[in-house]
Amino acid sequence: LGPDRNGIVPGPEPETDWKAHPPRELWRTPVGTGWSGFAVSAGRAVTHEQAGDEERLVCRDAATGAIQWTHAEPGHYATTIAGEGPRATPTIAGGRVYALGSLGTLVCVDLATGGLAWHRSLRDEVGAGVPSWGFSGSPLVAGGRVIVSAGGSEGRSVVAFDAMTGALSWASGDEGNSYGSPLATVLDGVPQVVVFGGRSVAAHDATSGKLLWKQAWGVGQPLVAMPLVAGPDRLVVSAGYGVGAEMFVVRRAAGDTWTVRSEWVSKRMKAKFSNPVRLGGMVVGLDDGILAAIDLADGHALWKEGRYGHGQSLLCGGVLLVMAESGELVALRPDGTGPHELARTRVFSGKTWNPVALAGDRLYLRNDTEAACLRIDRHPGR
Repeated sequence: LGPDRNGIVPGPEPETDWKAHPPRELWRTPVGTGWSGFAVSAGRAVTHEQAGDEERLVCRDAATGAIQWTHAEPGHYATTIAGEGPRATPTIAGGRVYALGSLGTLVCVDLATGGLAWHRSLRDEVGAGVPSWGFSGSPLVAGGRVIVSAGGSEGRSVVAFDAMTGALSWASGDEGNSYGSPLATVLDGVPQVVVFGGRSVAAHDATSGKLLWKQAWGVGQPLVAMPLVAGPDRLVVSAGYGVGAEMFVVRRAAGDTWTVRSEWVSKRMKAKFSNPVRLGGMVVGLDDGILAAIDLADGHALWKEGRYGHGQSLLCGGVLLVMAESGELVALRPDGTGPHELARTRVFSGKTWNPVALAGDRLYLRNDTEAACLRIDRHPGR
């Protein structure tokens, strides 16, 4: 997701001449099944894995891959189509790790030791049912609270817990959950948390949980890709399954009321479960598995080229790193004329749906059987 949950990692661009300066593998290790990515902080890389009938939070030494600690909770989600194991990538904040299991167990553990600070069951505490493809959104830590899309009943579809104690801070919303992660942002000058429901995109006040605005969208389809802030009062949302993309203009009106107006609709960006990114005046992302770009101003198609499947991507400067579903890592420099692939290398041989993490000059990658850390040169000033 990147530090701001917009698919962008700040800092120098990565090297793209992989013939002269190829990515160098630092370590590789087997992992349990699951579609979680790595969260990296303070020399530790944390991910969520399946281990028998337990969902196991695993902390590895970021430099060597050696396991530092594990924390396990009972749980086993599996389907033929979606595979098995945890889906959500952990969140690291304030020296703690917050992780949501596929069956709705939310835990907080110490980053240094793995010691349990608290845990909560979304099913028991807010009446949340397990979504068809399991709980998948990474917890959001904002304002001393841990905010998750829970899908609970009777005004408890979005919930916040005290980050230190795990006590329930607030609950709000009246829809089932979807599969995206909550986003802390500012629209029309007002801080808010944007989150998908089962039939809409909505925003809540992070402190009180008060519903600020809600817009019906993507009704009946899984909503996974992160909403993309495209201006001071503009938000782009996208989904697969034939839905496409839409830009909304979100503005505060008189008093506590808000207006949400559709600026454009496009069928040329159908982000299934990878996150599109904003690059200049474009939105670039995987349109049902093919890399594409649409114009931010009106949503018209600029180009569509290159099959990477349902992989994941990160933007660093002008370089887009795509971890293809096939297990290949690809570097591109997209612009208004095309994707411009520069280099590629194979990392895994199996299906790869997991998000990518870039920390300094190290790229942390995994699929549902193994993980690898690659060192990739980055260029100051570029």
